[in-house]
Amino acid sequence: MEKTLIAYYTGSGSSRLVAQEVRDQLIAGGVSVELHRLTKASKEEIKRKVEVFNDLILIYAVHAFNAPNLVYEWLSELEEQPTLAGQRKKAMIISVSGGGEILSNTACRVTAKRWLIKKGYNVVTEAMAVMPNNWMSPTPLGVSKALVEILPDKVNQWLVAYSQSKPYPFYQVKFVDRMITRLGRLEVKGARSFGKSIQVSESCNGCGWCESHCPASNIKLVKSHSTEASRPEFGKGCDFCLGCIYGCPQMALTPGKYKFAVIKTGYPLEAYQHRPEKPMTDADLMTLLKGPSWNGIRRYLDL
Repeated sequence: MEKTLIAYYTGSGSSRLVAQEVRDQLIAGGVSVELHRLTKASKEEIKRKVEVFNDLILIYAVHAFNAPNLVYEWLSELEEQPTLAGQRKKAMIISVSGGGEILSNTACRVTAKRWLIKKGYNVVTEAMAVMPNNWMSPTPLGVSKALVEILPDKVNQWLVAYSQSKPYPFYQVKFVDRMITRLGRLEVKGARSFGKSIQVSESCNGCGWCESHCPASNIKLVKSHSTEASRPEFGKGCDFCLGCIYGCPQMALTPGKYKFAVIKTGYPLEAYQHRPEKPMTDADLMTLLKGPSWNGIRRYLDL
């Protein structure tokens, strides 16, 4: 039986939804699948699992027009894969963004693809999933729900292409896209500064949610000598995923720097998954998606 490994990176959860949908559709099609979240703590285990699977599906949230730094680390550490019956192992890359295939985002898979090819994979299919935005400004609620609702259809299209070892149509990468992607790598330093500066309010109860969910293992609970209470402390390895701030059960974490990056109303992914009683029409969606900044989402929703 064909065996597929799905490795995904997620911070605030949208890439997890994409990965789960891919897994469920593959299993329904009779494929043996393992799904693993890529974190600092799990990357060695997933690296070993790669050896025994026929193909690899890599899914990640777009960070500053790139894959997250942890994804590049993991790819660089993979062993070169042997050919099977004279053929390279097959791979697919799915990037996840709030804007879709637009200027600069079109190059967000270039480096990851280059690494996979270097490690012996044949990357036959690439795709961009569009999910509600978790950066700076929220996607309108009706649009967010429409993006979640269309996900199964999109995944089906990508997997059909992948099963046939065919490319899925995407916007061609231009020189300017590559340059913006390279400049985006400068965010790595900003991410470290952002993580180190996160503030903890008095509502923190030391539950440890942030520590256990941080993909970069950048958060450690430390017991205070004076109060005996545990409080999170932040290192310099933050990936800027915003997962801890949006996911904290007590809403006890706030940014000390780059506050503009965090949506003040939060990132209610569960609310986006609840279907509206009256789905929005194309005309309704177009009313919300006026202007060139929404071009990628309009195309994705086939408007």
